[in-house]
Amino acid sequence: MITTEEEAVAAAERIAERLREDVVARDAANENPDREVQLIREAGLLPILVPAELGGGGLDWSAVLRVVRPILRADASIGHVLAYHYLNSWRTILNDRSDRVHDLWADTARHGWFWGGAGNPRDEGLVLTPDGDGYRVSGRKFFATGASVADRITASGTVAGTGEKLAIVIDGRADGVTHPLDWQNMGQRLSASGSVTFENVAVPAAHVLGASDQEGAGYRPFASLSILFFQLLLSHLHVGIAEGAIEAAAGYARSATKPWPTSGVDSALKDPYILGTLGELVAATRASDALVWRATELATAAVAKGWDLTDGERGELAIEITAAKVDSTRTVLDVTSRAFELTGARATTTSHGFDRFWRNARTITLHDPVVYKSKELGEYVLTGAYPTPSKYS
Repeated sequence: MITTEEEAVAAAERIAERLREDVVARDAANENPDREVQLIREAGLLPILVPAELGGGGLDWSAVLRVVRPILRADASIGHVLAYHYLNSWRTILNDRSDRVHDLWADTARHGWFWGGAGNPRDEGLVLTPDGDGYRVSGRKFFATGASVADRITASGTVAGTGEKLAIVIDGRADGVTHPLDWQNMGQRLSASGSVTFENVAVPAAHVLGASDQEGAGYRPFASLSILFFQLLLSHLHVGIAEGAIEAAAGYARSATKPWPTSGVDSALKDPYILGTLGELVAATRASDALVWRATELATAAVAKGWDLTDGERGELAIEITAAKVDSTRTVLDVTSRAFELTGARATTTSHGFDRFWRNARTITLHDPVVYKSKELGEYVLTGAYPTPSKYS
């Protein structure tokens, strides 16, 4: 059992090295990441966020995100599903029936469960039909990251006839759960972000976690943290992709980039334009990284407050995460495009696969329009108003 950040980071570094070996081929193959998830499972990383008293590693969010980063740099798709695994397993505690979560967490540690989600807020909601003391769930959700490789899937549904919204946990291997494997997008190709369909799938009472309102009349600051954490994880994804692109481009420049004929130098490593460009990209990425970790520290402190978290504290966290999201979006798109200036035309061959960094960045930064995050920051500066809690803020 991994119980320290040092052990977990070391395990993540080993996984990153393994993933880096064939990341280009796997990206091109675009297969469901079953083998990659199994690699993470065997390394013992899945339960590190589970409390120690329930059999897990007992690490906090700051430590867990330091674990995710090496994997993000090596393969952003796999880092994506791992980050969402931690969030989907943890967010269960944010609902009314948090007493039911301890058993789920203990089983996550005991059985090495991997968690996915089916909570895209822009989809039609799932329908829950009463069945004894539990429910049957039916419907389809798109962009269900990790669901196709998940042992357990977090979701929410609306009770037929009453309109009540409930958070639920679904057995990812249950009868009636199907995965079309329809994720054919240009980036984040191995993030298992396709759709999932539920046809009359049983949800026992122990997996019904109660009200799931995170905005409107049912809003409570602590219960709404999952929305902010999704935004925070996206910013970590952005920075991890930028770091990976710089690492790959710098490696190529050291070994293969040739000096330009009129540069007056005998090595690309002496070219002031290459050095200057690299420095600009590194500086921008480090600045974004600092903002993201500042938001992460505040998020970790918010979790520690639990249900005592106030509206003001939630609002301050939202502002920090929003600033990190705006800046990291701009940074990753710029870095993954300009990294080619360090390598030259020969590096655009498909065998190197350097385009995957830009494709991943362009895909993940479209999760929700960043201009609305900029708007929230502007409103805060001019009026002092925190972002209104919503499905994306």
